[in-house]
Amino acid sequence: MKKCLLFILALTLLSASALYAHDTWVAKEGDAFVVMNGHHGKGEPYKPAYVKGAKAYDASGKEIAVTLKPQDTRVLLTPAKEPALVTVIYAPGAWVKTPEGWKNLSKREAKNVNVIESGEWVKNVKHIYLWNERFSKPLGAKMEIVPLKNPLALKVGETLPLEVFYEGKPLAGAAVKAAGVGKDELKTDPNGRAEVPIKEKGLNLVVVTRKTTTPNNPDSDILYEAAHIAFEVK
Repeated sequence: MKKCLLFILALTLLSASALYAHDTWVAKEGDAFVVMNGHHGKGEPYKPAYVKGAKAYDASGKEIAVTLKPQDTRVLLTPAKEPALVTVIYAPGAWVKTPEGWKNLSKREAKNVNVIESGEWVKNVKHIYLWNERFSKPLGAKMEIVPLKNPLALKVGETLPLEVFYEGKPLAGAAVKAAGVGKDELKTDPNGRAEVPIKEKGLNLVVVTRKTTTPNNPDSDILYEAAHIAFEVK
């Protein structure tokens, strides 16, 4: 009960920037894979309902079946065979900011609440374990980062060329975040491309974000979208 209450309190105290800034990746745990959401490789509890779907691909680039197993504060993924790449849609949904903090409610659900601002969050996550040239092409997500060469072969000091797509088209001017890359320091060019410097070993995450006002949405005023890719650098 105490753990549950602390989890609810943590959700209430979240800021909009915290909701947007959390990294999401997929960690291997025994024979299963765990959807993680947090900072610096350390996961934090979340509602399993936030994970809306997942796909997996084998070493040949072929899509394989994957089973989602919700637990108390996380979701396990069990692919039919060892995956080379896993994708996840992580969507905390609509939130409203009130005088008491952020609440996981839509504007329509918060009719009797003093709403200061509102937003909706969606992430498309891609975690790469083995490389196949198929992964240098879009896999069909609404917003996704496509590495243009094998990120697993990179060393610290090298760069990862990538392309960002939104609804199947290159996304220009999108902010790119990675370890050691300052805020607004790197953006995609007119062709949706960027060169990301690799600055540390271990788990690396590259994140691209997009913010859109949604005046006709009865549930929130702003849509925050993000694409993540995760990979290990040796």
